[in-house]
Amino acid sequence: MLEVRDLYVDYGKIAAVRGVSFSVGAGEIVAVIGANGAGKTSTLNAAAGIIRPTEGDIRFNGETMTGHAAHRYIREGIVQVPEGRMIFRTLTVLENLQVGAYRLGSYLLGRASPEDVLQRFPMLADRLHEPASNLSGGQAQMLAVARGLMAKPSLLLLDEPTLGLSPIAVEEVFNLISALRSEGLTILIVEQNVRRTLAVADRGYVVEGGRIVLQGSADDLSRDDRLVARYLGVDDGSLRQRARKGRLR
Repeated sequence: MLEVRDLYVDYGKIAAVRGVSFSVGAGEIVAVIGANGAGKTSTLNAAAGIIRPTEGDIRFNGETMTGHAAHRYIREGIVQVPEGRMIFRTLTVLENLQVGAYRLGSYLLGRASPEDVLQRFPMLADRLHEPASNLSGGQAQMLAVARGLMAKPSLLLLDEPTLGLSPIAVEEVFNLISALRSEGLTILIVEQNVRRTLAVADRGYVVEGGRIVLQGSADDLSRDDRLVARYLGVDDGSLRQRARKGRLR
């Protein structure tokens, strides 16, 4: 579905992404993981058309997307839920959802019906006419995802969806991701919560210094000593032994 080849992203003289290549197949959850400043978000923003790569090729369903404006990506079915939620806090919950339906045609708020999305997010259904600023962090993240789903994406890009959330809200977000995949939605997720992300993903790529340094199935990565030691914040022999046995979740 998505093919990214030899992607480079520069900010002036700073090289944020250096020759990254990856793919996302239909129906997969693919994770891009790594530390702060590794180039994960820049990679995702390029894949969403938000920033224009310095070099490289981005193809979606066989068609070249490189160089097109971000709204073209959305029309083709690539929708990003940005880091930090980025909801419109002065608009109501309903208005935020209606904005997400821009891809579907004429931008007439009254015609954008959120009923299908609200069945999945009952906590939003009760607060449709409240300002989005009234929502908790977890509720705001759910609104951001719901707004993305209003565009009926083929590929959903999630940038740090659990950043700053409580443990309960984090679990709700990952449960939602699993549910969306079970319904056939393809997801590319950037996350620092490595353990939980690999538990829901099919495959993953580890980014360091703007380059991919590890890749493989989620199970293989969760058992990789290098990833366990570096990205799970431990280098404990018993934990590494658990990882090899496939119980690192």
